[in-house]
Parts: sequence; structure tokens; C-alpha cells
Amino acid sequence: MRIGELRKQITIQAETPTPDGAGGYALGWMNIATVWANIEPLSGREIFTAQHLEGHVTHRVTMRYRSDITITSDMRFVYSNRVFNIRSVLNPDEGNQWRELLVEEGGAI
Repeated sequence: MRIGELRKQITIQAETPTPDGAGGYALGWMNIATVWANIEPLSGREIFTAQHLEGHVTHRVTMRYRSDITITSDMRFVYSNRVFNIRSVLNPDEGNQWRELLVEEGGAI
């Protein structure tokens, strides 16, 4: 992949607990980093569940490798008001040059 193909700016988010003022906490999303990436659709499917149609789209997202952040499968990213849940994180050829994320689109912002 060439660096010029990274044309989408995405914001990587991690789920974090936020105090609710009553001794407990609520889960929220905190921005970790904003990076340039390439988003490539791979497949899509629709499932009829609990009397409604639910769509799932999978994508491959390629970004430059960054040693200062650790991306895990319990994180997500936001691009243009769309939410993508990270399902797998790959380091092609273990070369520490690119990071590939296999993601599923869907979820609330």
C-alpha cells in the first residue's frame, strides 16, 4: 500500500468508565488517536432477528503502524458519523509498517 491511499481520517476510541456521581460509573468512549487510513469494504449480510432487519458489513482498514498506541479488539473507530467495531488487529508480515484492522460496521455513536 502507498501512503497516498490513506485518504480517510478516522478516530480510534477505547471504552472507559466515567464516574456517575452516585458511587458507580457509566461506560463511555474516549478518543485515543486520529489517524489517516484506507477503508475497504469486504462483504455484507443482512439478518432478520427479533422482528427487525439487522445489517452487518465487514471492512479491512489499513493504517500506518504506530508503536505509541495499542489497538485491541475491544476498541472501535468513528469515521464520518459511522461506527466500526474492531474485530481483529493484524501486523502484516510482522513488519511494523502497516496495521490492518478487520472491522464490523454498526453501533451507536
